[in-house]
Amino acid sequence: MAVHTFFNVITFPDGDDSAVFKAWQAIGKFMTQQPGFVGSTLYRNRRNPKMLINKGRYESQEAFMACIQNAEFQQLSQILTDLGVERIAGLYDEVEEFGEGGN
Repeated sequence: MAVHTFFNVITFPDGDDSAVFKAWQAIGKFMTQQPGFVGSTLYRNRRNPKMLINKGRYESQEAFMACIQNAEFQQLSQILTDLGVERIAGLYDEVEEFGEGGN
């Protein structure tokens, strides 16, 4: 099964992160219930703890699109926008791999 990978670079606004994490967790819970969602991992930048990267995995591009076009997802995503969270996101294709597991 080919996995389609989504990366989202996230920058939190200054201040208390608790509301942002609560909103993020609501999106994560929603995603786990969607067909074609394989899983996700959230990474925090050590130098800049306000910057995170979300790596999401989906069975297909169509499954990904269905998830993000869902009205409930749109409402949950808007909460992050309203909290001042900046995001740069997209689906990525693996080009090359080095090290363990590489070709």
